[in-house]
Parts: sequence; structure tokens; C-alpha cells
Amino acid sequence: MDPKRHVIITGSASGLGRALAVEMGHRGWHIALADVDDAGNQETLELVRSAGGSGQSEHLDVTSVDAWKALHDKLHATWPALDILVNNAGVGCAGNVGELPLEDWRWIIDINLYGAIYGCHTMTPWMKQNTRGAHIVNIASMAAIVSVPGMAPYNVTKAGVLSLSETLSGELRPHKIAVTGVCPSFFQTNILENGRFHKPDQRQVANTIMSHAHVSADAIAKKIMRAIDRKRLYVFAPAVAGLFWRLKRVMPRSILRFVAHNYRSRLAAAEADL
Repeated sequence: MDPKRHVIITGSASGLGRALAVEMGHRGWHIALADVDDAGNQETLELVRSAGGSGQSEHLDVTSVDAWKALHDKLHATWPALDILVNNAGVGCAGNVGELPLEDWRWIIDINLYGAIYGCHTMTPWMKQNTRGAHIVNIASMAAIVSVPGMAPYNVTKAGVLSLSETLSGELRPHKIAVTGVCPSFFQTNILENGRFHKPDQRQVANTIMSHAHVSADAIAKKIMRAIDRKRLYVFAPAVAGLFWRLKRVMPRSILRFVAHNYRSRLAAAEADL
């Protein structure tokens, strides 16, 4: 059987999507790079080819179900099968409930949550036809677990993505489709560049945390590849993310109080610096 896999990665123009594409390129896989950033996507495609893989750049707005259907029809007509779907496209947003404009809520829900829903809804029937099995990877976040104050829109979308992954795991197991929900904490990426922040101090807190992130997108991508190989449901990275997940199951109120206190301290420091 041909070892080459056919993969769709959303949000592939930079960050974790690019890192995953390169890792898969090292294995000689063929990747549909799906993003609205055509220039960045082309750069990723060149990196994939340099790594030994092949691919194609596809312009995709993940908030459009019609765009997803068009991508499905195009690939279904030319690919032998769809082996892996990676729902990675995502944005950041911070603001308190009752203060953040509702249009910002709709913006992040459309991209982070509906983008993953549309991808799974559109591609799952095709993946069920894959006789050797398939895999869905949904990029959630540690925010799905710890619910940091001031980040409700992001928390809600990522909790939804994780719940979607857990649900699909049960639904799709009879069809030989594995599912992985990825919950990284802050790592080196450009998600804050296009993020929306209701107040300057909230952006500064996020920038400060990001500046102390020592884990790279490449390291997260390698962990995801191992999870695909082993058909693992969860990926927590770095180790502190898994620690928080375990502690919250044992002492949820204490963990949430700790997270809230830490956030308030960082916010006070940011306000003092402004």
C-alpha cells in the first residue's frame, strides 16, 4: 500500500500549521495547505517540497461552509483518499464578558469553532470511505481547561473544539477514524498579531506571557505527529499543560482560583506599566 498520506491543514501559512506541514513533508506526504494568506501559504509549500513532500496551496476561508464544500469537491475529484484533516486555523481574542463587543465574539466563534465544525462536517463522510483508516486533528488549547479570566471568547471556542474532538472520537471509532485534540499552552507563534483585545493591558499581559514561552511550534508539531502515529486522543504540551489538566480533575476550584489570582496579578502589573 502506498505509504503517502493525503492531508488537509488549515491555518497552514504560518505558525503551528506550517510546522506540521513541514513535519509531514519529511514523511513524503501530500498536503493541501488551506489558508486565506496565499503568500504565506506559498512559502509553506516551498518548505514542504524542500522537506521531501508534495502539496498544493488552496485559498480557504474556514468561516465559509461553501468554501469548505468547494475544497471537498476539488480534492475528492483528484485524490485517492483523505487520510488526515488538521483543523488548525485560529485567532485570539480577549475582553471581559459584558464589555467585549458581540461582533468580536462572532468573529472568533466563526473562525475557531465553526471553522473546525465545518471542516469535520464536510470531510468526515469522505474520510469514512478510507479503507485503511483516517485521522482528525483539532487544535484546541490549554484555555479549554483553565478558563483564564478576560479570555472568555477564546476559552469558549477552544473548549468547544476539545468537546467536539472527544465526541467525534466516540462517533468515528467504528469507522477506523482516530481523533486527537491538541491542548498547548502558550508557545512561540504569531497568533497575537491579528488578535483582538478590548483593553491595552490585556494585550500587554498576553505579550508578556508569549515572551516567556520557550516551546516552539516545531516541538508541538513533533508531539502531534507522535499522537497521530499512536492514535492518541489528547496532546498536552508542554508538560505544564498536562499537569494543569490532571490537577483540575482533582481540585478544580483551587486551580481556577489560582489561575484567576495569577491573571489579576499580571493585569495589575500591566496597568502599572501603561
